[in-house]
This record gives sequence, C-alpha cells and structure tokens, in this order.
Amino acid sequence: MKLSKVLPLGIVLLMVAMAQANDHHHHHAAPAAAEKSPALSEDSIYNLNSSLLDTDGKKVNLESLRGKPVVISMAYTSCVYTCPLIVAQMQQIEKALQAKGKKDVRFVLVSFDPEKDKPAVLKAFGKKKDLSGQWSLLTSKSDKEPREIASVLGIKYSKVEGGDYDHSFIITVLDADGVPRGRQVGAAGDPKDLIKFIP
Repeated sequence: MKLSKVLPLGIVLLMVAMAQANDHHHHHAAPAAAEKSPALSEDSIYNLNSSLLDTDGKKVNLESLRGKPVVISMAYTSCVYTCPLIVAQMQQIEKALQAKGKKDVRFVLVSFDPEKDKPAVLKAFGKKKDLSGQWSLLTSKSDKEPREIASVLGIKYSKVEGGDYDHSFIITVLDADGVPRGRQVGAAGDPKDLIKFIP
C-alpha cells in the first residue's frame, strides 16, 4: 500500500534517510538497517532514526516499538476538535481489540507541537484521557522529527494563526516490523475497520 499519493513509501524513507545522513555527516554514521538482525523492510517506518521523548523525558526511537502491531497517529494536546476525535477513535479500536482478546497491540500518538507538548504535558494529557498502559505518547525537541514521521505516514500539518494547526486525520496500523498495513483517512470512517489489518 502506498502511503503517499506522490511517492512510494520506500522512496520517501530513502529521501528522509539521505537528509538525515547529510545532517549527521560530522558524526559517526549509525549502523545501516541492513546490518541489523533481522533486517527491516524498506517500507518500515522504523528505518527513521528520529529521536523522540516519552512522557518521562527519556529518549526513544520508533524502532523500540518493534515486535508488536501498532496503531499510530499524530496530534497535539491543545487541539479541541479533531485530535480528541482521533484519540477517541483509537480508544474504540483498543476496546474492540480487548473484546477479541487481543491485548498486545501498542497505541502511539506523536505530537507535532513540540514547543508546547513537553513530556509532562503529554503525561497529564494521558491521565486526563484515561489512556491505558498500552499507549505511548511521544514528543521531540524540534520540529524536524515530527516532520519526518508525518512524511512517511502521509500526514500533513501546518501551524495557523493563534498557535493551532491544520492537519490530516489519519490513523495507521503498522505490523510488528513497522510496515503500514492499513489506514483510516478522515473522521467519518469506522475505526473498527482497521482491526482487520491487525493479525
């Protein structure tokens, strides 16, 4: 499945990887994905080595999610309309999976507002929304990381006057190796349709 109408995901990942390599040309290069065991598919979003922060402020990367299916989206905590809907629909998926006895699925929300969404803000947001231990709320130190992740998930966002964001409504299902298997575009879809993409 192509996540971008313009470019196949593998090409987008390659472009991001090349940009990252140029950013880090003064540092020792990280081992290439091919040297890892087992190697990631070129369509895996875990090829991104974006450095993110969890709700405790600890550095994490996307590949740390490897091993379980993941339901992922992007949002920002001060959003009053679309983002709460994204979270609510992801929670619907979680409840439907629990009803089927599937409890090994991770739920990931990446903020594209790193300026406001500090780790402590995300932690408070998770408590307010009563998110389970299956959730990971991630932010970053700059706009670079969310831009990279958004580009491979096909999510567009832009800051508008007043500090809000215009952004896509996309929820994506990743397999255990981070390869996108299905997605819901727009709030009108039935989030339970995504369950068929989760083994």
